Amino acid sequence: MPKETEDTSADVRRFFERKAVGYDENWRGAHGRLVDALQWEAFESSVFSRLPAGFTFLDLGGGAGRWTHRIATSFPGSSGMLYDLTPGLVDQAARRARRGGYADRVRFRLGDVRDAADLLSGESFDLVLNSHHLLGFVDDPKAVLAALTRLLSVDGLMVSLLPSRWHAAFEGLGLEDAEQTERSLAGLQWAANPAPYRHLFTPGEIRVMHAAARLSVDLLSGFPSLLYPGVHGSARDRAEQILRDEDVFQRVLAMEKELFIDPDSRGRGANLFVVASRAAPRIP
Repeated sequence: MPKETEDTSADVRRFFERKAVGYDENWRGAHGRLVDALQWEAFESSVFSRLPAGFTFLDLGGGAGRWTHRIATSFPGSSGMLYDLTPGLVDQAARRARRGGYADRVRFRLGDVRDAADLLSGESFDLVLNSHHLLGFVDDPKAVLAALTRLLSVDGLMVSLLPSRWHAAFEGLGLEDAEQTERSLAGLQWAANPAPYRHLFTPGEIRVMHAAARLSVDLLSGFPSLLYPGVHGSARDRAEQILRDEDVFQRVLAMEKELFIDPDSRGRGANLFVVASRAAPRIP
C-alpha cells in the first residue's frame, strides 16, 4: 500500500477511534433521527424488495452497527458481515449483536475498505452497503468501487450513501470562508465537517464512477433536501427545536419522502443515495 494511502487510512482510523470513545447514537438528536428515517425509507422502497429471501449483506464501514442491527432484526432470515476499520466501533457492533440475538448470523471483521475485495475473495453478497459516507474517506473511490463489485452476487445490489459536494459548499459559505468553499466545490474537502473527508461527489460523477465499474445506476436520489442543521449554533438549535415536535417531525418526514422520489430534486440532498446493479453485457 503506498505511503500516502497508509497515511490516509491512519487519519481515518484515528478520527473514528476518538469518536468510538463514549459513542452514543442517542446523541444524534432529532435531525439524526430524520436522516435515519429517510435512509430506512430508501432501503424499504428501493432495496429490500429486490433481494431474495434469506439474503446476505455486507455492511462496509458499518461502525457501531446501526444498519446491521436494523437489517438483521427486521429480516431474521438474513445473514451477513459488518466490516470496519475501527476496532472500538466493531467491538460495540459485536456486543449489540449479542444483545440483539443475531450474533450467530452476522460476522464482524476489521479491515480497510481498500482491502475488502481481496480479504473477502471468494465470498459474495446480495447487498453490499457503503453507508456512513464510506467512499468519501478514500483517495480513489472509483478504484475502490470497481474492486467491491467482485463481492456482489450475480443479481446483487451495490448501495451507497455519499457526501454531496454541493451541500458541503453550501455549508462552507455558511462559515464565510470562500477558499474552503472552493475546495468543497472541487470535491477535495468538507470545510464545515471535522471528519477527514478525501472526496465529495456530484450526481454526474457518481454515474461516471459506476459506469466505469460496470454498474448500472438504478436509483440516484438524495436526502434531506428541505431542512439542514446548518453550520452555526443557532441554526443547529433551531433545526433540532423544530423537529422535536412530533407532529412537525412527521410532516417534514412526509415532505422529504416526496422529494426523494422526485428525480429533479436529487442534487439538493445533503446525502446522495445510490442503488446500482451489474450492468447488462453489451451485445456486439
